[in-house]
Amino acid sequence: MLYRIRIVQTNQFDEKAYNFLLIVTFIATINETLSFIIDARPGFIFYILQYISNTICTDASVIVGYCWCLFVEYHIYRNANRIKKKSRILAIPLIITTILLIINLFGNGIIFSISEKNKYMRGLFSYVIYVAVFFYYIESIYTVHKAKNDSILVEFFPIYYFVVPCMIGTIIQGLFFGIAVGWLCVAIAFILIYIEFQISNSFIDDLSGLYNRKYMNHYLNKLQSNKTKHVYGFLMDINEFKAINDTYGHLKGDHALIQFSKILQHSIDKDSVAIRMGGDEFVIFAKLQSDTEAVKLKKRIENNVRQFNIHSKEPFHLSFSIGIAKFNGKNTDAFLSAMDDSMYEAKNMHRLMQ
Repeated sequence: MLYRIRIVQTNQFDEKAYNFLLIVTFIATINETLSFIIDARPGFIFYILQYISNTICTDASVIVGYCWCLFVEYHIYRNANRIKKKSRILAIPLIITTILLIINLFGNGIIFSISEKNKYMRGLFSYVIYVAVFFYYIESIYTVHKAKNDSILVEFFPIYYFVVPCMIGTIIQGLFFGIAVGWLCVAIAFILIYIEFQISNSFIDDLSGLYNRKYMNHYLNKLQSNKTKHVYGFLMDINEFKAINDTYGHLKGDHALIQFSKILQHSIDKDSVAIRMGGDEFVIFAKLQSDTEAVKLKKRIENNVRQFNIHSKEPFHLSFSIGIAKFNGKNTDAFLSAMDDSMYEAKNMHRLMQ
């Protein structure tokens, strides 16, 4: 956690979620240690501390599961709209367990209770916490496997490096009361997942947070292997990007790329992926059923750029040229060439209209 604080991090959602997971785990580990130290110690202060520390630990386990699912979702799809929708649905188990834990603070013992001797005891509905935690881990596995089937995800996404140690720790602690290995296993899982993500991060563009050209090549290879149909490609180029750099400086130029990337993220749906090819060139691959849907996506991007220009306080305005092509299910080189030709035709039209 301290290492990640020291090094420069991007401002992407998955980075924030991962750091938050580390902080929650750190706090929970400290609280669990405290709860074992003060267990069965007499006195009202220890009684109160027992309730507080065990409530934090219990709720933290569900929070970690919830945030892990959101981290996985965003790390795969890089889609802001998708994460907003799914976060509401996934929050339901967390809200239920949090409400139960708040009710439990009144001493009814539905999740856990503290005896007169200040000893921790599990309650009748303590299993609800385990159900919620396992729901989140299973949901994250489902998300990864669905993404693999949809050709969205790089092959070595290390889902089991995190889920398996966490599940083992939860099962042991659930079956053998008094043995505290749950948070230890979560901490070990973070070490494993961090090592593996150094590999998968090579597919992410540092500046924009979108997938990079290396990932695009991977996506196209899978596209050709699977002979997937109904995939449209949208190749985009920011108009007069050099003028933005020359007029306002390269920092503003970078900011223009970041803002355009955010616009793309908010424009695509769950079956689409946005990629920064390099420089000011971007591409979207989208599973669509018709040319009409492709036109709708194009108009949505144009409208979002228009709204940015209206409401933004930036000194620059954004505009772009876009080329659209449909994959024929056979040759990805022809697919790219068709997108390229279409975009440069749009680029020439933009120059003629100036």
